[in-house]
Amino acid sequence: MNESNLISASNEAGFTLLEILIAITLLAFITIGVVSITDDAAKTMERTTNINENNLQIETAMNRFDWDFSQIYSPLYFSTTLNMNPNQGIVSGDPDGVQDGSTVPGNTGTAQAGQQINPYLQQYYESLINRFERNEHFMGVSKEGLPIPRFHNPDKDVFEFFTTSNRRKVENQKQSHFTWVRYSLTDQEQTEEEENNNQIPKGLKSLIRYISSDDPYTEKRINIEDVERVKGAVLLRNVEKLEFNFWDPQRRTWETSLRSVQGGENLIRGVRVLVSWYDSYGTKRTSVRVFRTNWPMVTPVDQPGNQGIAAPVRPNSTNPESERDE
Repeated sequence: MNESNLISASNEAGFTLLEILIAITLLAFITIGVVSITDDAAKTMERTTNINENNLQIETAMNRFDWDFSQIYSPLYFSTTLNMNPNQGIVSGDPDGVQDGSTVPGNTGTAQAGQQINPYLQQYYESLINRFERNEHFMGVSKEGLPIPRFHNPDKDVFEFFTTSNRRKVENQKQSHFTWVRYSLTDQEQTEEEENNNQIPKGLKSLIRYISSDDPYTEKRINIEDVERVKGAVLLRNVEKLEFNFWDPQRRTWETSLRSVQGGENLIRGVRVLVSWYDSYGTKRTSVRVFRTNWPMVTPVDQPGNQGIAAPVRPNSTNPESERDE
């Protein structure tokens, strides 16, 4: 047998055992690498999805705040209150309740001090005032006869207000754009996943947005137990703290209660919301954001020569115009 025949016989014998073992080892390393990369990619995708879901929850809640707060409504943003005076009849005052001496227009122009106006018109305004002075949701009427809402802030984590943010869901339905909205915390039941997460404390609450739009001129406050008339939606779970602050344009500070702001129960100049909550990883997160209404910062008056424009506010750390989201 010559040399060429030996080479041919060796090639026909196939791979040796050593060569097969080396090939299997290389294939195993490649497989492990592919599986590891795929697993890391899946974990990264899951982690990113959870982070996005957590961020989406707080952003949805804040966007809901912004939508409602920006459209807070009160006629005192552009008008004055209507008050009764036994000597002068019906007079109007500034938004803070201080009478300015001007009177309500009658059929023949503006009545002066001591001048009697149409008794039927006066009776009509008296009936309006009496109706809304007994109303929990309203405190009186403006000089045009528009109801003046009374914003409600019994605790630092509860805020109930009048807004035009409601939108008809079905065409030709008898539903107003005006609506009462209430934000507050409610006890929650933990899910199985939350119970198994030792990083999430017990006893946390849910941030709920309640809305009552069927009858915006109802006399009673929102009753969260009345599920037929009041609709509630969970905006954020596992909330530890919710706090509303209100901008005082005179002191140029944030107040924790509407009662601390002069005229605050009828006019909202700015709202700061602080929310502390736990995400799905059990990490405590805090978000602080400032919201402004769409109405300008003016004080309406009756005198045509004085537009009542507020003095410019210098930018500072407590000014809602200059403060940024934290």
